[in-house]
Amino acid sequence: MKDSPEKRAVRFRREKKTGWIPAGIALFCFSLSFALILVYASRSALPPEAPPLSPEEQADFRLLLRNAGYDAEPLSALPYETIPPELTLYARSAILIDTATGSVLFEKNADEIIPPASMTKIAIMYVVFQEIARGGVSLSDVVELPPESWAMNAPPGSSLMFLEPGHLVTLEELIRGLAVASGNDAAVAVAYHISGSVEAFCRRMTAEMRKLGLQATTFVEPSGYSELNLTTVREFAAFARIYLDRFPESLELFHSRESMVYPRGENIPGETRSGAITGISRTLYATNSLVRTLEGCDGLKTGYIDESGYNIALTARRGGTRFLSVTMGGPGRNSAEGTRYRNADGTALMEWAFASFYTAREIVPRRAPVRVWLGTNSAAALVEPEAVRLTVPREFEGKLVCRLEVPEELEAPVYAGQQYGLAVYEAEGNVVDTIPLVADRTVEKGGALKVFMDTISRPFCPLFR
Repeated sequence: MKDSPEKRAVRFRREKKTGWIPAGIALFCFSLSFALILVYASRSALPPEAPPLSPEEQADFRLLLRNAGYDAEPLSALPYETIPPELTLYARSAILIDTATGSVLFEKNADEIIPPASMTKIAIMYVVFQEIARGGVSLSDVVELPPESWAMNAPPGSSLMFLEPGHLVTLEELIRGLAVASGNDAAVAVAYHISGSVEAFCRRMTAEMRKLGLQATTFVEPSGYSELNLTTVREFAAFARIYLDRFPESLELFHSRESMVYPRGENIPGETRSGAITGISRTLYATNSLVRTLEGCDGLKTGYIDESGYNIALTARRGGTRFLSVTMGGPGRNSAEGTRYRNADGTALMEWAFASFYTAREIVPRRAPVRVWLGTNSAAALVEPEAVRLTVPREFEGKLVCRLEVPEELEAPVYAGQQYGLAVYEAEGNVVDTIPLVADRTVEKGGALKVFMDTISRPFCPLFR
């Protein structure tokens, strides 16, 4: 029996009414989901926040950067072109660097192999300071003087501290004798004290140079008297820069001293007087006379043997800038003439360097937060891998600015220590240096829900910026 028209109309209205319920629920769910997506997108559009690393995380980050080789090269070319200076040097081989950056400002025959002569004594001091840091020896150690270290047994023409049998001398006094008087006798005494023999100590010195990546620098004798000790000005400058970086206190304690007195009463057994003794003590003047005449000069070491000519590793500081030069193979028919030429070279290099460049040190570290999509975290920070120090032409002093080149966003995975941007330092449109910006943390790819939410909300983020 067919329904009447009235019943069919009622059923149609009932079916129509109940049909709207699923559609309404679907519309409500869609609207709610879209609203949540917009909320998520609006939050994601906020400036990214990358919390600072904890001390433990910072330590791990620094170790990662060192292993990645960000501080591997002790010397490097300037990152911009300069006009070569019109310097006429007497020395056969020369190099000049900014010790803060390792930038080479000038070089002449920098890879010629030449005996370092008494500059070798800086390598002795490097080994001694390493041993002190390890707790193996102390500056207050009283050193037994083997016969080989007595002044009377030194080769003719040796620079001496004038050690004698029975003297009571500390390791600190011997180091002072190396730095000031360039004592060959002191070099032998130190070698025996550290390694038990000259031969073992020289093997240690050479091994330390290899650890620093210096392949041409070799020592067979500790005082520098042998022509078989070998180096180049480039390698020796790299070594001296590392030495100053690790043991900066050596300048004030030893290298900058203009003179010393030896022996003193306390060095002579049975002597009741202290201090200098008339008729016995000698005043020994620094072989590096530039510590008395060159502004800011506080080291390092001279050297001479016939096979090398007149050498000097020289450093000076004015304000916040320190330069280091090494000149080797200087001429001279006698000590006075050789010293005059050597000092002229060192002075010319330093005066030109200070007139032409300065070291920019007080630079605020750059830290640029960046949004990370699809990751376990939503942000990372791009940072400079080390403290920024720049060698800047003097004409740009006070004009240095930094421009960051960083991406607006990254996608996970992001890896700590990997470069994702640049800090460009420039002055008056001239690029002085570019420093990589690396991620300070690793952000792994997130789970399925995080990837889904980021994927669907990312296109809406521009609406909230």
